[in-house]
Amino acid sequence: MTSLSTERISRTTPRVLAIALIAALGATGTASAQRTQANPARAQAQAEAAAQVASDEADIARQSAQRARDATRSTDGTYSTVHQQADEAQRASNQAVNAAYEARGAQAAAQYGANPAFGAADASAAAATATEASAQAQQAADTAAQLANPAPQPPPPSAVPPMMGQSTQVVTFTSSPPNSTLAAKVDFDALDGNRDGHLSRAEASANAMIAPDFKAIDANHDGQLSRRELAGGK
Repeated sequence: MTSLSTERISRTTPRVLAIALIAALGATGTASAQRTQANPARAQAQAEAAAQVASDEADIARQSAQRARDATRSTDGTYSTVHQQADEAQRASNQAVNAAYEARGAQAAAQYGANPAFGAADASAAAATATEASAQAQQAADTAAQLANPAPQPPPPSAVPPMMGQSTQVVTFTSSPPNSTLAAKVDFDALDGNRDGHLSRAEASANAMIAPDFKAIDANHDGQLSRRELAGGK
């Protein structure tokens, strides 16, 4: 049977150690234990290491159960899923503690009994139970904490209020003929060379503002522009 040295055991984390011990002691079952009867010191070291793993895992499970109980204080007192997870953490913690006691008993059997190898195998099995129960307690405690203190939701986007003193202006667009402002800009008398009160196309050609739009300004289409047409009328 393959075993772990005491030095290697002391450097391995409890949970990884428990898995390693299970593989070492439980892979071949009773036949493997029987073959180690000739080496009681090795079996006793394995039992001691397994018992220590079980104790460490039981301590972790107790802490997880306490953390889950603390999470229930954030509720309104009504029994909820937070309390359910706290109960689950406590149940798993109790299982881990019981497994630790069993591991210590198996260690004593390996130390003082007639068959240390069987004691080491029992201690390893108890350590595996304690490790699994501790993991369950931690999971339940994590869930309880998350349910009791959920992450805050981002606030919904809000409409931007108008700035103080800001008023809404209504802009009205009106259409005007192109000559609506020409009366004030064009010197009608200067262009009206024959003083007949109208501007012929020839007379209007002297002004760059009205010459291009002569036809559009000539509202009555008589071929000449009056003061009224320049002002936007007919």
